[in-house]
Amino acid sequence: MTNVGIALLLSCAIAAQSGTTQPKPGAKVNPEALVLADFKQRIDKYMEMHKRLEKEVPPLKKTEDPATIKASEEALAAAIRRDRAGAKQGDIFTPQIADRLRRLMYPETTGEKGAETKKTIKEDAPAAVTLKVNASYPDKAPLPTVPPNLLANLPQLPEDLEYRIINRDLILRDVHANLIVDYIPRAIR
Repeated sequence: MTNVGIALLLSCAIAAQSGTTQPKPGAKVNPEALVLADFKQRIDKYMEMHKRLEKEVPPLKKTEDPATIKASEEALAAAIRRDRAGAKQGDIFTPQIADRLRRLMYPETTGEKGAETKKTIKEDAPAAVTLKVNASYPDKAPLPTVPPNLLANLPQLPEDLEYRIINRDLILRDVHANLIVDYIPRAIR
């Protein structure tokens, strides 16, 4: 387990015991762990909403029909957009969280190793994707993978969410709704 994972587990345990991410007065707390705990709390809140809305839209029955899959995806995306009508960039990736995630990725994007990582990102990048919170990820655009060395440094996400890198930006994508939940501009330096 990485240091990030251990810090996240510890901060989550503290938050779970107290019901908040705020430390007790006078307690020594790692500020980095608080930022990661805040991120986890925001992700959990989003996933609660996602799961609630998933129950409200018609369920996707096992099928290989692209039109049926697309209709289910769009129904969930529409429900999420209604629920998050005022959502904007930075709601999940707050400035503090964005800064922390940039710093977690930085060692993997500098030096000789970083050059290889950036080359992989560039080769996998879609031509042009306009990033907007609550927008669908374009169907025709490829979904670039996140290099494993970067992914290992980022906090783990629930199964229904994923990180993707679009040029230098890190996006948080809802897999079932094909929706851009949030993004960090210039996440890769």
